[in-house]
Amino acid sequence: MTYLEYLLWGYFILNPLYIFLTYKKEKQNVIAQPSLRVGLYVSWMLHLILPVIVLMVLINQTAISLESIGLKWQMDLANLLGIVAVLALCGYFLFSLKQLKNNTTEHSTIRKQLAYIRWMTPSNSREARYFILGLSITAGICEEILFRGYLMQVLGGYFPTYMVVIISSLVFGLPHIYQGPIHILRTAILGATMALIYLFTDSLIVPIILHALLDMYGGAMAYIVFSNDSGQHLDETLPSESH
Repeated sequence: MTYLEYLLWGYFILNPLYIFLTYKKEKQNVIAQPSLRVGLYVSWMLHLILPVIVLMVLINQTAISLESIGLKWQMDLANLLGIVAVLALCGYFLFSLKQLKNNTTEHSTIRKQLAYIRWMTPSNSREARYFILGLSITAGICEEILFRGYLMQVLGGYFPTYMVVIISSLVFGLPHIYQGPIHILRTAILGATMALIYLFTDSLIVPIILHALLDMYGGAMAYIVFSNDSGQHLDETLPSESH
C-alpha cells in the first residue's frame, strides 16, 4: 500500500476513536456557548473533505479510477427509478416540512425525540444555512465516496459482497457514536441501505443525493421545532452523557 492508502485506513480506524474521545467536550462547549455551533459544523465539514482530497490524490497517482468508486452516471432503468424515487421523497419532505411549520402541535414531541442531538442541531437561520446547505451536502458527498465508493471497492477484493456491505456499514456507523450506541446501529442500517442502492444502480449518484436529502430534511425539521425554543431544551441533553 502507498502512504496515502495508509492515511485513508488510518482515518477509517482512528476517526471513531477520535470522535469518542472528543465529542463530550465539544458537546459541553456548545451547550455552554451556542455561538460555537457554526464553527463545529465547519470543523466537521473539513473533517470529511480532507480524506476525500487524499483519496482524489490517490486516484491521480494509482490505477484507481473515479468510475471504480462509483462516480459515474449510467442512463439505465435502475438509476432512472432511483432518481424518480428521490424526487418523490423530496416532494414528500417539502410537504412534511410545510405541515410542520404551519402546525406546532407536534413540536414538543419532536423536540423530545431529537433531545439526544439537540446540542448539535441548528436553532437560528445562520446555523440552519451552514447545517442544511453546508454540512448535509458535504456529508452526503464525502461519506458516500469514502464509505460506499472507496471502502466497498477495497473490501471487495477480500470479502464476498454481503460481508462488504456489513463491514462498510459498521465502519460508517462507528463515527456516529456521539449520537449514542443505539444510533450507531441505526446509522449502520442506513449505510447498508445506501450500499444496496449503490450495488443496485452501480453508481453513487443516487446514494449521494439521497444521503444529502435525508440530512437536509433532518436539519430543517430540527430548525423548525427549535428555532422558537428559548433554549431550555438544551438541558435535556446533559443527562445523556452515558450514551
